Amino acid sequence: DKKTSYRRGRDDGARQQLGVANPPISPSTLTQSSERYASSEAALYAVPAHHDFLGDMLQGEGSNEMLSPFLRRNQTDNDDGFLELFKAISTLNNRRHDFNPTLPMSMNLPDTETYSEEGVEETLTSSGANIEEIKVQIDDPPVRDTFQSLSKRLNKALHKSCTESVIEAFEKERTSLENKLSDKQLRRIITYLADHDVVMSFEATKYHVQQCKAEGRMVPLFLYHYMMSGLINCTSKSELERLAIDIQEHIIEEYSDGKKAVYKYILLPQLAINMASLKCHDFARPLIEYFLGEKYPLLNPNIYERLLKYAWRPPFASEDWTPTLPYHRLLSELVACGHRPRPDIVTRVLHTYYPYRDIDAITEILSSIQQLHHYEDHPYDYSIDCGTLETISVLVSKRGSIDLSILIVEMAESFGYNLSESMFEDVILSFAASKQIPQCLGALVDMETNGYVPSRELLRKVAKKLSYDHKRLRFTQHILTGNDNGSILSTATMNSLMMGYGMKKDIQPAFDVYDSFQELGLKPDSNTVTFMMEILYFNTTQRFGPRIYSKEDLNPEDVDEVVGEIDIVLSTMKEENIEATRHFYHEYVRLLCSLGLFEDAKLALEEAISNKINW
Repeated sequence: DKKTSYRRGRDDGARQQLGVANPPISPSTLTQSSERYASSEAALYAVPAHHDFLGDMLQGEGSNEMLSPFLRRNQTDNDDGFLELFKAISTLNNRRHDFNPTLPMSMNLPDTETYSEEGVEETLTSSGANIEEIKVQIDDPPVRDTFQSLSKRLNKALHKSCTESVIEAFEKERTSLENKLSDKQLRRIITYLADHDVVMSFEATKYHVQQCKAEGRMVPLFLYHYMMSGLINCTSKSELERLAIDIQEHIIEEYSDGKKAVYKYILLPQLAINMASLKCHDFARPLIEYFLGEKYPLLNPNIYERLLKYAWRPPFASEDWTPTLPYHRLLSELVACGHRPRPDIVTRVLHTYYPYRDIDAITEILSSIQQLHHYEDHPYDYSIDCGTLETISVLVSKRGSIDLSILIVEMAESFGYNLSESMFEDVILSFAASKQIPQCLGALVDMETNGYVPSRELLRKVAKKLSYDHKRLRFTQHILTGNDNGSILSTATMNSLMMGYGMKKDIQPAFDVYDSFQELGLKPDSNTVTFMMEILYFNTTQRFGPRIYSKEDLNPEDVDEVVGEIDIVLSTMKEENIEATRHFYHEYVRLLCSLGLFEDAKLALEEAISNKINW
């Protein structure tokens, strides 16, 4: 009717002052509003301008607890109650850009309308509202970060790669008790900061761990891998080591109980890999020794194999240089669990320990290699070249490690190598150094059985070990002359015993050993007669003292006695057809000179020259 159209005209004028276009009026909204507030002319002015807001509020998705008292109170014809309701609506309408999760979705208005202070002021003047109070509510609305606004800022910061904004969003999330970013957003923060600020990435990881822990779940393992991969972005070594220590302590603290320990078994070796790749061996070594000492189960063998790839010896390293990481223990653990690393990695680990002075480490590495070689269902060849085995054998023999010497011999045989003379010598010396006399003598016999002639130097070294103690010499003589001596009796073993007595200056037992050759069915050799000449020289110096080399000061009978013993040795050489060696002539000439028989010494030297002895 005319009255209605007139009022609509006034409404259009009011909305034009507010700068808002006329939206379509919901019939239900207009009907309800007219029925409730028909007694108030101001209500008729206000309903068209805000009919969409009131409609949502009265017929929306649900009732609002904050506005329900106003709705219940204003069901009566009370203009003052309506003005109070209008103030609340105006305030909420002014804050429509902020999403409030406590309100229904219909009350979170889209950004489609704009209101000005002048329009609101003019509208409220007709209804007698308090303008100053409304201005305060419009000018100073309470500011609060909502989930939607924080999420939008985070997405914008990630899109623009703004690290400061990402950190700011995380700090707001961490300090707020209400706003919670989703797991996906927290994980995006962790992975992004891993490349830009690894310290804050670790802080975000710890925060996410606590959030998941409170909800009875665990963070994905890949987040730790992302975070630790960012260690390369640390600005200094000190910062890197501090952060690595914090990560280690965090992992041990959070994942030490129950099934959660699986994370610890995987993450600590991974942390060691990251630190080793950054050449922080001072941190990586104790960490590796820690989880090896704790006997962590090997859940991912590839992690240990990756650690072995860092085995490397500098080309100009000194002999005192030691490997930066305990590669021998890593290899042993890897092989013990059934994993088979590549042969080039195994060989690299072995050569890293050159010059092979660490007996325990070399033993552990070679034992692992032997175990790998015994596997039949693998495509790899773990054989070590014979030269390397000989080098290790020579160096080990000086330390007296019999177990390692035997291991080397067994490996050489399993690889199909013929044992070299030096390998036999190393095993013999190792037995001698460890006071294992029967085994030492047995190795000497095996050496002769394989066609090698024990050298004079080898027999002298064995004799020196035997001469350390009279009991050891008597024990050796007892087992060599006993009944069960078939595996240890030979010319070489008897030569060592005879020379051992000579070095001890125990001349008579040495002569007794020499005399027992024939009784035992042994034939003397060049070493036998050479040692006998040397023992006679020891006897001469012991009997004559400083008077040697002076014939006038010597007793002729003593000289004749020594000369008679020399003749016995020379006759033995003739009977057994033993060729004189340069060592024999050396001892023979020295003995004659000690007796003052210089003419005889000259003749012996001329004989050696005529026989073309290679000096």
